[in-house]
Amino acid sequence: MHIENEKFYHIHKHNSSKWVESAKFTFGEEPNNAWRAFEIARRGVTNPETGEVYTIDMVAYRALSSYRKQGKKDPRLSFYHFDPVMTLAETLDSLFLSTRMIRELVYEDVRKQLYPDLPSRTTCIWLIPEESKSVRFWLDNIRGDHKKVFRVRATGEVHRANQQLILGDTISLSEWRKRAVDYWNGAELDSFDDEITFSGEVEVLQEVSLDQFGSPG
Repeated sequence: MHIENEKFYHIHKHNSSKWVESAKFTFGEEPNNAWRAFEIARRGVTNPETGEVYTIDMVAYRALSSYRKQGKKDPRLSFYHFDPVMTLAETLDSLFLSTRMIRELVYEDVRKQLYPDLPSRTTCIWLIPEESKSVRFWLDNIRGDHKKVFRVRATGEVHRANQQLILGDTISLSEWRKRAVDYWNGAELDSFDDEITFSGEVEVLQEVSLDQFGSPG
């Protein structure tokens, strides 16, 4: 849907000095920060002596073998902690990353095939309605340590969808495709926790204090 000069909030996580009042940005042509992060993302552990990196799937497999054999360790991983809880945490983090990559590849493929006029998740910016409840929800659910909230004015193409459809699960490709179709069909009824993607021009109006949106949930 095309919009003209509509106002939203945006949560910026990257502590950029470019995000100041009156600054203007165009989205939809270049990969966004989220997609650039996927391009270089990997999960592994590094041998501090040799600098060699071992992928988490390899490490988890070797660690599981050690746990099952009650102590026999792969000599290549002599530097590794072999703590079961930490191994599980590292493996889950790696699984979460891989699941998100699969999701984004499938959603972009479905968009290109069936909904080419909608904003791509690979180049868009994410916006939030001018509702304190919506901002509080996303502040509580977006990862990052340097969150800032900006009020912005946007002109371009916007898409609103149920954010439940992007939650990462270990599901089949066919199920991911079904979710993608539902996602790109859009939200039937607006909800405070909807996800809004946008491509076009964004003008920064002002930075807004986080205190305005209440305490963390």
